[in-house]
Amino acid sequence: MTLRKDREMAQCLTKLENSDYTKGIKLQIEETKAKLGAGSVSAIMMVANPFHRAHERLVRITLEKSDLVVIFLLNSKEHEKLLPFALRKKTLQYFVDNYLHKNRVLVIPLDNNYLGEDCSNAITHGIIAKCLGCDTLVVGEYHNGIGFYYDDNRLKTSFDECEEMAHIEIVSRFVFCNECNTLVSAKTCPHGMHHHIKYNSSSLLALLKEGILPPAMLMRKDISAIILSSICPNRFKNVAQIYDDLFPGMGLIEIHNEEDFYIELMKLYQTTSLT
Repeated sequence: MTLRKDREMAQCLTKLENSDYTKGIKLQIEETKAKLGAGSVSAIMMVANPFHRAHERLVRITLEKSDLVVIFLLNSKEHEKLLPFALRKKTLQYFVDNYLHKNRVLVIPLDNNYLGEDCSNAITHGIIAKCLGCDTLVVGEYHNGIGFYYDDNRLKTSFDECEEMAHIEIVSRFVFCNECNTLVSAKTCPHGMHHHIKYNSSSLLALLKEGILPPAMLMRKDISAIILSSICPNRFKNVAQIYDDLFPGMGLIEIHNEEDFYIELMKLYQTTSLT
């Protein structure tokens, strides 16, 4: 390890071991492990800005291999400039509560403002995961600080000889292939990159900030609805009238909010008989 990495590790360990903030997180994880009788605990560090289908796949494949998954939702001044932390947490928790075995998934805020802005790469994330009670950290292949290199003709990473860190599992990038017509791993899809649609967070965020619903193959429609109704409040003067004109109802007087409106609108976009 380089001197800089050693210094990062020492600083991170000191903060983790001497903080009521992280002691509370560790206790929460330990209590959940005991309640489940969990033998394997995996961590994912996530910004969820915004939370999209590739994030979903990462969480699901991690849950398949682990008794408990801890999603550390990262928060810092830089992240707050994009989507507010409370909104990112709301969408992530919504997915966990509605589409997973929620008793096996913990969403825990991790404040980079407290830990330090330098605690944003795979080395410090691996240390944090182990110190807080996780035995594995799952990261994407482009995660900051992985540092692939070859030694004796074998692919290694900067983690391989670091005992202070959790075991690292590296997951290849997910894309939507228009030939496979589904979300796939870029390493297993036989079609070329020109067939791949990337799950680029900044591009999805740009659509949302302009008030445009991302396609459902990129983001779950109810997640998009939560975000749009929050960042574009009171967008329509008479949403109830528009709702009644565009969407079928139950034949009764109904009250709908803006989230309902966006969800039903996406359903219309997905019809195929006239397109």
